[in-house]
Amino acid sequence: MTDGLQWLEDPVPLPGGYCTIFARGIDPEDLVRRLVPNAEPRFIGLRTHEAFEADLFQIDRSKPVDTTVGVRYGSVGDLSFSIGYGPWQETLSQFDTPEISHGGTHTYELYFMAEHPNVPPPHFRYNHDGVYEVMCDLNNDDWVGVVNVLGNNAELVAALEADKRRPMEILEQRFGLTLPKEAILTGTLPAAIIKT
Repeated sequence: MTDGLQWLEDPVPLPGGYCTIFARGIDPEDLVRRLVPNAEPRFIGLRTHEAFEADLFQIDRSKPVDTTVGVRYGSVGDLSFSIGYGPWQETLSQFDTPEISHGGTHTYELYFMAEHPNVPPPHFRYNHDGVYEVMCDLNNDDWVGVVNVLGNNAELVAALEADKRRPMEILEQRFGLTLPKEAILTGTLPAAIIKT
């Protein structure tokens, strides 16, 4: 796990921002299936970042607004991950879906919308087995959610509050989170359409 998360910080590598959802305890395809309950994703094979954006453009080109949401996904060690594409904000960043972590799964979510002038990421959430563990805005001192329910998350919150200059590094170390930079930016990853 050499890439970590810090490469997401500056400059922002993905136009429009990013939505990254990690999971421990399920495989990548199961994670994708849990992202939008009551809908079966359409798995479409390997895509580069640019090719997948082009796919979504083609699907939405005859619509008055873009509506198609997709993900590229994969795994690093025991960590599954997905990266949102298209207008993911309303589909994937609802902050009311701890159930994606049911069955003992740990999920970790990072959201950053590029139109906001904050240092990324503005939002981080950790769920375990359907319960909010920590939900916080890393830029506004706006700490919400339940702390220290199933683990020592009070220490995490204290570390983030004490040093707001390095939230990604703190999250990497606390939860062992990482993303494969080259696979995401220039390589291929499996892709799926989760909403049209």
